[in-house]
Formats: sequence, C-alpha cells, structure tokens
Amino acid sequence: MFTSHRPSRRAAGVAAGLLALALAGCTGGTSVGGQAAAEGATGEDAGLGDVTGDIRLSFWGSGLRVEKTNGVSDLFTAANPGVTVTPNFTDFSAYFQKLNIEATSGNMACVVQLQGRQLNDYASKGLLTDLQPLIDSGAIDVGDIPEDVLDTGRGTDGKLYEIPYGAAYDAIMVNTTLAEQAGVGLPPDGYTWDDFVSYLQRAATGLPEGVAAANLGGTLPNYFIEYVRAHGEELFEDGQAAFSEDRLVEFWEMWEQLRQAGVTTTAQDEAAEPPQVEQSYVATGRSMLDNKPGNQLGQARGALAGAAPGQELTTVQLPSGPDGGSGTVLFTSGWSIPTSCDNVPTAAAYIDFWINDPEANKLFASNNGANTNTVQLQAQLEDPALDPATRQALELFQQIVEDEPPTVLYPAGYQANFETAFTRAYEDIALNGADVRATAQSFIASLNSALAAAQ
Repeated sequence: MFTSHRPSRRAAGVAAGLLALALAGCTGGTSVGGQAAAEGATGEDAGLGDVTGDIRLSFWGSGLRVEKTNGVSDLFTAANPGVTVTPNFTDFSAYFQKLNIEATSGNMACVVQLQGRQLNDYASKGLLTDLQPLIDSGAIDVGDIPEDVLDTGRGTDGKLYEIPYGAAYDAIMVNTTLAEQAGVGLPPDGYTWDDFVSYLQRAATGLPEGVAAANLGGTLPNYFIEYVRAHGEELFEDGQAAFSEDRLVEFWEMWEQLRQAGVTTTAQDEAAEPPQVEQSYVATGRSMLDNKPGNQLGQARGALAGAAPGQELTTVQLPSGPDGGSGTVLFTSGWSIPTSCDNVPTAAAYIDFWINDPEANKLFASNNGANTNTVQLQAQLEDPALDPATRQALELFQQIVEDEPPTVLYPAGYQANFETAFTRAYEDIALNGADVRATAQSFIASLNSALAAAQ
C-alpha cells in the first residue's frame, strides 16, 4: 500500500533551518552533462551517451519501500550491463536534512527523490536540471503520464525539474454506515463546498450521541489549498500568496460556524487527536467523515473493524467549486537530476526505466503514490489479487485525473513557512477566540515576508 507524507511541524522546521544554512549563497555546481541539460541542449549536447558506470540514488523509505526500490534498481542493472546503482536512503523525517547537507557540498546523488512541495527549495537555487531536453531527445519517455500529473513536477519558472512517478491525494473518508444511519448517504457526484456544508448540517441531526458529522478541518493546510483551487484561485504567484484575505476568512469562518453549531468535533478534541490514522476519529467511529489521504483507506478500515465492528468506510473526491472546478490537488513524488550529476545518460535511463518498464512497475506496485503511468496503473488494476482498499484508492485516482485536477506550484520556503503556521493560526481562533480577519491578515503578511526571504 502506498503512503502519503504530511511532514511534522518539527521536521518542517528543522529542514527549513538546515536548508537556509546549506544553500545560503549557493549557486549550485554543475557537471558537463548536467550543465548542458540545464541550459536546454538536446541529444548528445544534453549529456546523452552510453548508459554505463555508477549512479547514486537518493530516496526516503524503510522496510518494504527500500526492498522494492532496490529491486527496481536490480532490474535496471540487469538490463544494462556495466551499470551500478548505489542506494542512499533514510526515513522521511531525516531525508531532507541529509539532502540539504549534500546540496551545499555539491554531493547530491545523480537521481534524487523529491516532492512538489519541496521542489523549488532546490530548483530556485540552480541545483536541479531542466528535464525537458531529455524528454525531447527521447532519453525519458513521459508519453503515458497525463499532462496535469506531469505539471506537478514543474518549478515556479515553468521548467520541468521532477518526473512524478507516484501521486498521493486527499479524499473525503466517509463512514458509510453512519452516513446511512444519519439519512444522508454519500455526497453526490459533483457536490460543491456549499453542498458539503449542508450535508454535514443534515447529518449532525441524525447521528448517535458523541459522534460528530466531521472532524474539525480548519487546521488542515491541505483542506484550504483544495478549497482555494476548487474556487478557481491560485495559491501562489511570483513567490507570494495569491489567495485573497477574504477567501481565507471565508474558509475559517465556515469551520467556525460548523464547530460552534456542534456539527464537528470540538477544537480541544481536534487538537488532541493522535496523528496515526488508525487512531483517528473517523477510523474509530467518533466522526462520520474527515479529510484523509486516499491511500490510508486500508489502515482506517482495519482500525474501524476493531473499534466499531460492522461499520464500513469508503472515500470520495473533495467538494468542487461553484463552477464545478475540481479541488482535489495531487501531491506527487518523483525523480530529479541535480545539475552536479556527472552521469546524466545513466540517470536519465534509470528514470525512464522506472516510469515505463512493466516488470519494474509490477514490482513497485504503487508503493509511494498511485502509479502516474496510465498504462502501468491499468495493468495493476487488472490484477485480480489486488486488495479492495488499494483498488479503491487507485480507481479514485483515475477519476481525479479524468476530472483534470488543478496544479499548485509551491514557492521556495513553502514547506517551512506555510503548513505549521496555518495550523497554529486557526488553533488560535478555535481555542483562544482570536479574531478571524485579524488572524488572516497577520498570517498572510507573515507568510509573504517569509517567502520573500526564501527566494
């Protein structure tokens, strides 16, 4: 089962501090091959040549993830005699600390794993190669990756710095048993945010004592990102917040109205909720629904079977905007090539193999996000042994892609300065009674100042 990472407040803060120290004044050393690719050359000028020699591969993971990744590397080296792939991995919480140290010393691996949320912390410092020339030359084939998915690997300058291979996403996880008991069933296809609020209000009147219609969502930065994009607005432009103060006030006031009416969990309960999905309120029968990564359905179902036998969970897309625009944002993981790489031909061949080889994709089996290659994803879905929760997660991903999900390009400094601050700002409102508009004004001003400093 694939996993989605919501970085902890501590991890985000430590990574931000290390990145600032590591990249201060860094212009990014380049090799001959990497420099040519970064400057937009193609063919042999882009560093293409014999696929041979050693490359290092930098990724996060443990246990099964490491076994599967090393297994793909073994398949690649078997198909390319004379090539070796040296793994360089750690768990997610320590990964970016290590990567930042390697970046400042010019010692990044030739293939590094990144997510869109951290991509521009490196691309904006000139540390990553523009991969479009390698696509144009035929070294990397992305023909089976939908454009909306591929675009999640772009920097704020529009260049492609990451080839996404796995896509995570948030979904509305619904306890179908409680929803039927409350007389509301599942939200209908194409429901809007206004419909969502009405749905929760109706459900609250028919639920058992002690069960909330929803977990309080005002602290979740992803919820807000998805709310903004569903309404057709950009999150960031030119390294600054592009969402309006009014939109942020609207979002927080929506959750405050639901909280004060008793439709959601209390602010105290939400703050005390354990981070593990197995102990979350939706997975233990204390709330009818919540925003959760779609890939956590299997874990949540297992927990609910023990906590409330007979109750069932499923996932649906997030609400649409008033004009029907999708609000489900993809959070992709993918491969990048640093400009310091001295073996671009082999690095490009490795990424191409990972994306397109059937045996490699069968082995990895969407272990870090739904397979972004539509052909390989369909092959996985056609496996009769695929477990029901994974099938639901992958099929919902297919629906999301069909609905043309909006893209968010995160500026340098996003991870360090948005998510934790957003959570704390709403907690100040819900727990301490802070004024919503004043809090929104302060949050945006502080965010823009921090983002400007990170450019």
